[in-house]
Amino acid sequence: MTSSTQGPLCGPVSAPGKAFLIGEYAVLEGHEAVVTAVDVRAYAHAPRDQHGERPDPTSPFVAAAVELVTGWLRGHDHEVPKPDSLPVVTTVGFTTGARKLGLGSSAAVTTAVVGWYLRAAGLDLNAPQARQAAMNIAREAHTMAQEGRGSGADVATAVYGGTVRFALGGGVQPLSLPGWLTIGFFDAGAPASTGSLVKAVEAGARRDRASYELAITELASASRRFQSGLDEQSDPATAFGMIQEACAVHNEGLRALASLAKSPIMSERIETILGASQWAELAAKPSGAGGGDLVVVFARDSAQLDRVAVDLYHRFGIALVRKLETDANGLRAEPRPPVNSRIHGLFKRSVTQRREAVALATGLDPARFKDADATALDLETANHMVENVVGFLTLPMGIATNFCLNGRDYLVPMCVEEASVIAAASNAAKMIRAGGGFSGFSDPPWMIAQVQLVRVGHDSIEDVAEWVRADKAGLLELADDSHPRLLARGGGARGMEVRTLDTDTIVVHMLIDCRDAMGANLLNTVAEAIAPRLEQLSGWRSVLRILSNLADRRASHVSCRIPAAVLEANDIDGPLVAERIEEASRFAELDPYRATTHNKGIMNGVDAVVLATGNDWRAMEASAHAFAVKDGRYGPLATWRAIKGEAGRTIALQGDISIPTAVGTVGGATRTHPTARLALDILGQPMGGELGLVMAAAGLASNLAALRALATEGIQRGHMSLHARTVAMAAGARGAEVESIAQRLIDVGEIKPERAEALLGQLRAGDD
Repeated sequence: MTSSTQGPLCGPVSAPGKAFLIGEYAVLEGHEAVVTAVDVRAYAHAPRDQHGERPDPTSPFVAAAVELVTGWLRGHDHEVPKPDSLPVVTTVGFTTGARKLGLGSSAAVTTAVVGWYLRAAGLDLNAPQARQAAMNIAREAHTMAQEGRGSGADVATAVYGGTVRFALGGGVQPLSLPGWLTIGFFDAGAPASTGSLVKAVEAGARRDRASYELAITELASASRRFQSGLDEQSDPATAFGMIQEACAVHNEGLRALASLAKSPIMSERIETILGASQWAELAAKPSGAGGGDLVVVFARDSAQLDRVAVDLYHRFGIALVRKLETDANGLRAEPRPPVNSRIHGLFKRSVTQRREAVALATGLDPARFKDADATALDLETANHMVENVVGFLTLPMGIATNFCLNGRDYLVPMCVEEASVIAAASNAAKMIRAGGGFSGFSDPPWMIAQVQLVRVGHDSIEDVAEWVRADKAGLLELADDSHPRLLARGGGARGMEVRTLDTDTIVVHMLIDCRDAMGANLLNTVAEAIAPRLEQLSGWRSVLRILSNLADRRASHVSCRIPAAVLEANDIDGPLVAERIEEASRFAELDPYRATTHNKGIMNGVDAVVLATGNDWRAMEASAHAFAVKDGRYGPLATWRAIKGEAGRTIALQGDISIPTAVGTVGGATRTHPTARLALDILGQPMGGELGLVMAAAGLASNLAALRALATEGIQRGHMSLHARTVAMAAGARGAEVESIAQRLIDVGEIKPERAEALLGQLRAGDD
């Protein structure tokens, strides 16, 4: 085998998760399954002191992997890392909140640990022999940890990546997914135990072998039909028809197994997703053993998938899982470990030390943080950004820690002038992390281009509206023609609406998928492009042609569930704090005066991230507050509920937020402002939808912090502390003097400038 040339020994190694596309259950009887690697990854890496990371030797998958890979290394005369060099394993993206999504995390963990030891011994993970060794060792270790169960398909995918054809004893054959095929995954809403379902099916097979074999025959036939669809190159329509047929046959086979096993393999929620997909002429089936977790949906293009996603969410509350990239790379060496947002004692460090800590956590060059200096935006650049430039207004940018969203850690840049916002959000995120972190999903990035039509002539408004609707296809095509580059990126026109505002006014909405752009300029271009056609169709006159900043089709939805115990404060036990937070939430739901202040606290967090990333905070504010009145009365953007246990005692606090997030990561200040570019780099260069979720999470954390303070010590105590710091600084205190003078002002109960000046004089004179 060849020696590694990919970096230092014991460098990070990662392996992907998996999703079954077809062949579940049949694969256990020797038939072929199709499995794809998805780009959620398990990382094996050395512990990092600043994050307090520690290995977990109690994991059966880690223990089995270590035992077998070290034995293999000794048997092949390779150096074995010392026993105390056990790696940390970090899984990124396998969960939604505290719940796993059935993406093969155990196989990915096992494979990553095996790969880490092989790399530490100097082996090149890209070498065929090393990869085969990783496959053999990880497969045996995973089987050992699972007490002999499982097909091994998840390990094969973790090692080799891509999309594979897998059969027991038949090896692994790579497959190519057609470029036109779009794959999405829907959350079926409940955790599923693969082992329990397989046991139930095995018991059913013992009761009625003939029925079991008939069901397996259907599943095997479906797998072969599906593979024929993938192999069909000449006609996408024919190929997709094969995939639709394969999924239908597979689902019938699963229903037969469910009946035989007397087990809920095909849950009501799964059947709802299948029905909606069939109605939209897509193909869908459970991914995995069924019973919950995921449903995979196949479409000819992303627009079809998005339309089904919107329908399922608004009708049934069923969400498309955040984007999962299929055909991901397999086992590989990594340049650095994943981001860990828990940095101990960051607030105690100097600015230079904080920059070093964030650079270490994110892998950025420490020199990049010069882009966050007050002088990073030069006068020439500023002069081209806005008119009549005379100078700058600088605001501090800090880093909120402890954020974990959809199983991935984020260090969150926040630009805000108000003290405590960043600290409060970080503290709240730490509490939320104890319950598994934030989980969330975003709507497709659809925005609205509006064209206002006003009456000319005497035609009835009903007739005019119908004439416009009749040319929907032509108008959609015209909208796409106005932005061919957007179409090439997968965006474009998604729908049209005609609204009558009064007897003399119609407004036409063109729904545009903006991808990762905020979209203002392209939406205005679309409105200008379709306006002349609308005038011809209607005979009326177009007036305003502009985007709408009410981004109600482009919202981010984030939830969290916090164990009640971690909410304890000031000798008030956690369950009681949770109940008080619910009472405060209900106050905002009943009273718009309270809801306004409630939402202001949310926007403390949201706007701080919007500003840091160079997005339009004015559009965000306008959209959020308009969204808050969507039900006809101004209400809260986030709500909280105490969750009761079996004995009626509160065991957790559930928080939910939905907020429009028309934000982009391309164009505008996100690219021209050096600090905004740095902020996006710290976040890991997220896509637009991902950035919106981070903003919503920041808002939910800020809301929790405020409500918890109100429910315990009251908000005034915290505010007086902040006020004392401000007064101390205004009196001339610097560095450590600020905290000292602020505390003295609080102690004497007189937070006034003249008292601060006197105390500062005493401090500097050494007179205590």
